[in-house]
Formats: sequence, C-alpha cells, structure tokens
Amino acid sequence: MRIGIIGLPATGKSTLFDLLTQSGGSSPSHRSATEPNVAVVKVPDRRLDHLVSLFKPKKITPVTIEFIDFVALTRGAGKGEGLGSHFLSQMRQVDALLHVLRDFADPNVAHAEETGDAARDAALVNTELLLADLDVVEKRIARLELDLKKIKKDESIRELDLLKRCHAWLTEEKPIRDLPISPEEEKLLRGFTLLTARPLLLLLNIGEEKLGAPNPTLERLRGAHAGKGTAVSQLCIKVEWEISQLSPEDAEVFRQDLGLTVGGFDKVLRACFDLLGLITFYTREGGEETRAWTIPASATALKAAGTIHSDLERGFIRAEVVNFADLEACGSMAAVRKKGLHRVEGRDYRMRDGDIVIIRFNV
Repeated sequence: MRIGIIGLPATGKSTLFDLLTQSGGSSPSHRSATEPNVAVVKVPDRRLDHLVSLFKPKKITPVTIEFIDFVALTRGAGKGEGLGSHFLSQMRQVDALLHVLRDFADPNVAHAEETGDAARDAALVNTELLLADLDVVEKRIARLELDLKKIKKDESIRELDLLKRCHAWLTEEKPIRDLPISPEEEKLLRGFTLLTARPLLLLLNIGEEKLGAPNPTLERLRGAHAGKGTAVSQLCIKVEWEISQLSPEDAEVFRQDLGLTVGGFDKVLRACFDLLGLITFYTREGGEETRAWTIPASATALKAAGTIHSDLERGFIRAEVVNFADLEACGSMAAVRKKGLHRVEGRDYRMRDGDIVIIRFNV
C-alpha cells in the first residue's frame, strides 16, 4: 500500500510524514528539499500481537504502508510549472493521495497563498491535478484519432469514446473518481494512472485552539468533497508531534488533558484503510511465521489466496477459517474447534476482517 502525501508549501505535510515515520518505527530513505521522502511504516496491530503470543512463531510480519512525502505543489504544476510538477508521474504510482490542508494561524510561517482558506487550497490543488490529467487524456485522444484514420479497431473506438467522456468530465472540473463508468471501463482507465482517479484523503491540519471545538471548515470540505473515494478528516499535527516526543505514560496523560481519544498516527492509518476499503486477514505457517495481510473488503477466499501467492490461487481447494473474535473469546484453537467455530469455506467465501486462514491447494 503506497500513500502519497501532497499539499501546498507550509501546510505541515512533512511534519506529518515525520510523525508517521517515527511512530511507525521507520526512518526516511533520505531527506531532501528537491526529492520525495519515502518511508515504510509498520501498522500496529493488537490482533497480530495476540496471535503471536498464542502461536509463538519464529517470524512476525505485520502490514506495512509506504508513505511518500512529495515536494510541495504550487500554482501551475498541472501545466508543468514549478518543482512539484516534475513528480506528478511518481504521484500516479501511489494507491491513494493524502492532501494536507493548512487550517492553523502562525504569523511566523507565511502562507503560500498569503491568506488562509483550506477550502480554496483544496480546490487549487484539485485544479492542478485535473490539468495534469487533462494533458494525459488529450495526448491519448490525439494519438487514437490519428490511428483510427489509418485503421478502424473496435477497441480503439471504445477507448476513444471513454476518453472523450473523461475529457468532458475533467473540463467541468470534476475528478475522474466520480465519473460513472462500468467495471470494464474502470479497468481500461487504470493504465493511464490518472491522478484524479486516485482515492483522496483531505486532512485538515488544525491549530491547537480548535481541538474539541466544532470546525465549520471541516463541514464545508465534507459538503464540497462528498464523492466516491474521498474522505475528510482533521488533526493537529503540531500537538501530535509534541506528544510523540513524550514517554508513553506522559503521552497518555497529555491526551486525556486535551480530550484526545485516538492518537494521530492511529487515526491517519485508520483513515487510509477506510478510504481504500481494506480489511486485514492473517495466516500462520506452523511455528514459522504469523503474518497480517490486507485485501479489499469484498475479496473472496480465492483472491485472499492469490494475495499470499499466485500458486495458492491457481491450485485453490478450500480455505480453513477461524475469525479472530472467536479465537480471542475461546482462548485457543482447540477450544475453537470444540465449539464448532472452525469453518471450511470455498473459493467464493467473502473474507471478513480478522479472519485467520489456512489455504489448502494442489501444487
């Protein structure tokens, strides 16, 4: 899972990246003012910890998320202007975009647009992404029209029709993620890696004075960005960073004093999972390895097998399934079996969050 962190200058996005990196037990691959910073973060998982205590494996493999902190975007990036424009192609390779928006006042940190307006900034960056996608679509349309003058191909005609609809949609300043298309058309568009087709998390970086108070900007953004594959949340990144520097005991007291029930690190990770519609399942290989995996919430046992290894998907026979909640309640696998909660499922079984599976397959 790859999450690209984007935003205008001086929004706090790099501080968020540092917070996620430190809390996730990782370190950036490098630090640079002109290149994206990359870190692979381990996802904390209470269920995995519990399974490890039960199974005592030699190897433990948690889910990881790769965060990429891209160079700040500015006006004109969608037309190839500014440093950030050079990394638009890299942004196309992520699974989702996390757009950090400034919603705090600090006279010592100048705003890129002189005055603060998170809703305006969200629209500004969205426009740059739209323009970048328009450029991709227009170039492909021109190429297809040229090819179709030489030879008519049904697949090219269908692609051209789809891209013209995309062009019209983008021209109306609408992201591709909101365009009504069929599953077949969605598959065709994946090859273009359009930025506005990516799931988008808008994260308001609020000032400390706004903690616990109603935020009209948050509701305004939720109203303006209520489409498919978009979520809006808020976080006081400065406070979360300060808390991350404390001992666990002091951090807990500080959180209680501020009325914060969930840590910023956990909140961002949960928002990313929800945005992408992911669930977690687990496998265990005797005493060798206990591992966590992520799959789409609608995935079948067959697709879960393929996530582990393509050989398991090709030779799939059945899945032996126990849900974590049942295992935790019973206390052991033996007790689960005694209560009849150990199940054998076929390839079309829809996986549940927390399932622990053993895939039986033909070699």
